[in-house]
Amino acid sequence: MKKLLIITIVSFITCNAMALEFEPQEGFTNMVFLGMNATNVRNSDFDGKIGGVMGFRTDYILPKAHGTYITLGIDWTMKGGKASRTEIDPLDGVTEQKSTAKTNLHYVEIPLRVGFRYNFNKHIGVYGEVGPYFAIGVGGKHKYEVDADGAQWGDVEDANTWKAFKKSTVNANFQRWDTGLGFRVGTEYNQHYNLMLGCDWGFTDMWRDSYRDAMWSAGTPILGKAKNFNFTLAFGFRF
Repeated sequence: MKKLLIITIVSFITCNAMALEFEPQEGFTNMVFLGMNATNVRNSDFDGKIGGVMGFRTDYILPKAHGTYITLGIDWTMKGGKASRTEIDPLDGVTEQKSTAKTNLHYVEIPLRVGFRYNFNKHIGVYGEVGPYFAIGVGGKHKYEVDADGAQWGDVEDANTWKAFKKSTVNANFQRWDTGLGFRVGTEYNQHYNLMLGCDWGFTDMWRDSYRDAMWSAGTPILGKAKNFNFTLAFGFRF
């Protein structure tokens, strides 16, 4: 038992000595990254879809904080979802009617986070961070397609495609502003090359009040609070 205690104490002291030896240097660093999203709109009929993300980060390692840092960035990110449904045409009771709805949402997003970094040696380090994000929708579309036994209904694409953030009481639409909480973990090699996993939970109800009220007036059940969800895998380069 005494030997085990001595080994534990020695190991703890050694690890802390190594941590101090390779402790991140205070000051600013920058990173660019590119990756992909697995994204969805929670509390809606949408399923997940794949999108893209790219961005820029500035990290500041706080002085005498043993790897604690603050990061601020600006991202371009794709969110949204898709839904598919198969029904029997009520007119003849036989024909299968397949419908697909896709929503692509494009945001400029600003994350502000606090994190901690630990370097195992001069080549390999790991880090984790958490904090809020603020986003504005800069573009996006809803697209609706119906197919009955291979024959497209509504050949005019524009009639079944509309802007996702445009006010409307007829077509599904979202408000532009979004806020939420995000976190990210990553590993870095040789102080430059990064592999990162991240996740964002939106707090904002995305449906516009005008659309929600119009659906209620038309007899549609109350819409759930649609909120963005996003899982990210990205590769980054620090400089």
